[in-house]
Amino acid sequence: MRRLIYILVIFILIGGIALTAYAPDQISTVFIILMELIIFAGVVFGVVPVIQYYRGFERGLENIDRAMEVQTSSTWAVMVQIEEFFHQGTMDNIFREYQEKVQSQRESGQVLCDIEDYINEDILANHSWQSVVMQIPGTLTGLGILGTFIGLIVGIRGIGFSTVNAALSSVQTLLSGIQVAFYTSISGVILSLLFNIMYRIAWNVMMRNMSLFIDEFHKHVIPAIDEQVRYRERREMRKIMELLERLPKNTGFSLAGGGGAAAGSAHTGNEQILMPQILQGLRDKEFVFILQPRYDINSRVLIGGEALVRWKHPKLGMLSPGVFIPVLESNGYITRLDQYIWEAVCATIRRWIDAGQRPVPLSVNVTKTDILAMEVADFFIDMVKKYRIPPRSLDIEIAENAYLQSGHAVIETEEKLRHNGFRVIMDGFDGNYIAINSIENFGADSLKLDLRRFSGSQNQAALADVFDQARKLQYGLSVEGIENMEQLGMLRKCGCSEGQGFFLSKPVLLEEFESMMIGEKRS
Repeated sequence: MRRLIYILVIFILIGGIALTAYAPDQISTVFIILMELIIFAGVVFGVVPVIQYYRGFERGLENIDRAMEVQTSSTWAVMVQIEEFFHQGTMDNIFREYQEKVQSQRESGQVLCDIEDYINEDILANHSWQSVVMQIPGTLTGLGILGTFIGLIVGIRGIGFSTVNAALSSVQTLLSGIQVAFYTSISGVILSLLFNIMYRIAWNVMMRNMSLFIDEFHKHVIPAIDEQVRYRERREMRKIMELLERLPKNTGFSLAGGGGAAAGSAHTGNEQILMPQILQGLRDKEFVFILQPRYDINSRVLIGGEALVRWKHPKLGMLSPGVFIPVLESNGYITRLDQYIWEAVCATIRRWIDAGQRPVPLSVNVTKTDILAMEVADFFIDMVKKYRIPPRSLDIEIAENAYLQSGHAVIETEEKLRHNGFRVIMDGFDGNYIAINSIENFGADSLKLDLRRFSGSQNQAALADVFDQARKLQYGLSVEGIENMEQLGMLRKCGCSEGQGFFLSKPVLLEEFESMMIGEKRS
């Protein structure tokens, strides 16, 4: 395939030389030479880098194969020892940045970022001047049209009919001008077409190799983020199952006051083991919430927190939601747990007020299941009355998929909540305003953007567009998932003022959050 691309390059350059040689006059020659110079620049700065990327991905695939042949449990450990992984300067520099990021994430126990965040179509397009190169066909065509006008103007200016000789000379001049016009326009179209075909072939071949490389990288080196998360959850679940099976068996109980019916209705082994433990945990108030601090990202001042449920198991310690949420969702008990956590949050706010502490707003998460299974708005209205707390101290975060899949029910809930003074936030926003605008009577106070969908410096322009669109549509926009200083700086440039993430603070226990809140007030 590379030979075909090189043949096309040579063919276009030779064709340009031939067009120059057969040019009817100096004007045509000047235009053809100018077109050739533009094509030459396009080949040097656009086509050649794309061919180098194509070869780089081939070498990357070869190095993955070599790393797999080494007798070791970690293909990645072998790969990082290869100094020039792609044998291409730009790609190797990008890959070294990715290695450094992965190393820091491994040390901190984070989910490893995806190779596609660093090597993707947008990044390679920027480094190969694609936005400029793609203008070359149109520029060649434009030069051809300009030559057409100049040729016609030259021909028309020489027209004169004062004598027979003058008339004959005028006709000859007009025909010469028409010849220039025809020649330059046809040359522009031909060269434009050939260059466009050549560049498209080179780019598509490179993209094919990139896709093959990324697939192999995900398969044998570092999986995609979603797969890493699923693997962690499965591994944690297996570990929890093994530990629970060693504990004394619990007969369980029903939230309605019965015996172990809930456990008996479980269809999977995990549910049969976990459900009695979960129900016992609910009765013993083992489920607690921790808080993810939310900040003004310009001043780094604490302005709120998001309540995240955890299971404080007496034997196994603090368990993440991935262990118990799927079980509760599968049998309908998830709404009971949500209500339990929501009320605990309201009680905490009341305790802060009684202690003379002005509370920062806490947000709670509401799912599609909650919306469909209960009167969410009525529950929160009853809670603020019961605990005598201001509605503005409680933010209600409704999942984006609830809006998109159960729009009518969600809008009714949203309207009632806002009417009663609550602030409603769409959680997990992905930047798709078209989907939001398709929701009739959508009226959330703010959107929370998931920054993981915009990881990598190549997405800065896309992120800026999301914030520009939010301002035009008059939507409030905060972010979650801030993991490094680069992202924080990017958000500040975009005009973002509110966000949360591990870089600002990891989720903390309630006591630690209270200390942070008191510290902010004192400062």
